[in-house]
Amino acid sequence: MKKSIEYYISRLLYKNDCVIVMDFGGFVCSNISANINDITGVLTPPNKSILFNSQLKENDGLLINHIAQAEKISQENAKVNLLKFVDKSLKNLNKFKSCRFEEIGLFTLNSDGNIIFTQDSKRNYNLNAFGFQDVINNKITRDNSEIIEESLKLIKQKNNFTSKRLLKAAAIIIPLIGLSFLSITQEQRINSFYTQIANISPISIKKDNKISLSNKTSNKEINIKNEAKSEIKDQDVIKAFKEVIIPSQKFYIIAGAFSVEKNANKLKTKLNSWNYNSTIIKNEKIMRVSYDNFDSKEEALILLSKIRKENPQAWILTI
Repeated sequence: MKKSIEYYISRLLYKNDCVIVMDFGGFVCSNISANINDITGVLTPPNKSILFNSQLKENDGLLINHIAQAEKISQENAKVNLLKFVDKSLKNLNKFKSCRFEEIGLFTLNSDGNIIFTQDSKRNYNLNAFGFQDVINNKITRDNSEIIEESLKLIKQKNNFTSKRLLKAAAIIIPLIGLSFLSITQEQRINSFYTQIANISPISIKKDNKISLSNKTSNKEINIKNEAKSEIKDQDVIKAFKEVIIPSQKFYIIAGAFSVEKNANKLKTKLNSWNYNSTIIKNEKIMRVSYDNFDSKEEALILLSKIRKENPQAWILTI
């Protein structure tokens, strides 16, 4: 053979959610979204988790058919080569308690005689992550000097405000002190002093009135704004909650794809006559015809293993 059995298994893992190795076991895949580690700051691209199920040993024809087409040999010869590979792998497991499939992972045999599979972390089988690598997201360091400068500005503003208040108080107190040194008989001068004080006092009274009125107004405005903000926040929370809801996935077992709707309808009618729940999934110009659809991936894989005995090209579409 031009290529190894591991190579052909590896190629199929990119496009299939389940690859069964006859008389050995099956690889079941599931996609993993991109994630970031809060502690290390490492951003990991999308990946594909691969689990091994030693119970999936029945030949579904996918791997043998792929080997036969790639090597341009008969399916019988492809089957013979596959069984030789399986026999060698099982012997290594029993003898050395471990066996490695290149670019796929490591198999080990525990004390109970069960096969334990560890996926090769260097190989990413998610096609959406092609060309991506782990990225280290460095934390942003803030300059404390800017905070200190802002604090100093606030202190200066407070000092300026205090000095202005002292000057205003002095403008009122000084004339009052002067009054205590005047003679009681000097009524005209007293009146002039009171007139000066009267000219100063209304300013402070007006300011007090303005402050009290503005406070009342601002309180009303604040209440209205707070009510408006609370309504907006409630709407935003409801909207965000609706957006966060993740629609449930469907798993379709695809029998074939067509660009002509007439041909797709023919296959759908044929499958329904065989007691399948066939549907047509349209995607732009391509129409995919399914045998059936399920809410759970496990149910879809069980039926897929049976269908592949008659149609090795059947596959699972996740929507």
